[in-house]
Amino acid sequence: MTAAAPEASDAAEPPPVPADVLRELRLTWTPRPDPDSAGRAARHRLAEATRRLIEAVKTVDPHDAEAMLESVADDVSDLADRIAALTRVGERKPTSRDLALHERSPFIGAANPIAPPMSITGDGPLVRAHATFGAAFEGPYGRVHGGIVAAAFDEVMGCAQSGAGALGMTVSLTVRMRRATPLYTRIDYEAGVTRVEGRKAWVTARSYAGGELVADAEALFIRAARA
Repeated sequence: MTAAAPEASDAAEPPPVPADVLRELRLTWTPRPDPDSAGRAARHRLAEATRRLIEAVKTVDPHDAEAMLESVADDVSDLADRIAALTRVGERKPTSRDLALHERSPFIGAANPIAPPMSITGDGPLVRAHATFGAAFEGPYGRVHGGIVAAAFDEVMGCAQSGAGALGMTVSLTVRMRRATPLYTRIDYEAGVTRVEGRKAWVTARSYAGGELVADAEALFIRAARA
């Protein structure tokens, strides 16, 4: 990935960050650990089954299927009631595993049924990721919704800001759509810090479909001031 040119004279090149520090900063995104209990494994399985259900509901042809769809809707409603009656995570003190993005994120969360899911890996100072978006993420017919394109970049770049040696909050995000991002196609991402200025870190990223650039982005992250 080619780094963007600094826009301010007092901006600095990204500092070298030791590999062990990068791994520590990225732990909430990657690597995704194995389930730590049978219950968590079951919830991951349920999330995957629900992803399949979402895909099926989004794409089913409603014509000439009214009776079956009404029956299935009753079944799904009953299942939702059964699950809703169980203890919620918020009713006890969440563990660090509960709060990790690789568990709950709408993009990489193994327990989140709306996650594609996306896979993120570290590659030295860079972060790489890939995802395949199904019908639930459709905007224009056959294409990923632009808001999803932007949110996916925010997820990847949030992890990539670790290249500044610290983590902060997204302050701004600019996405340029070079072409439509297709559904049912592996989308590859690469992202890295391009400059640092005090508590500010700038990250750039690109996404590709079949090796062709489909979008690129720049984001500004600012870490909290020390008390």
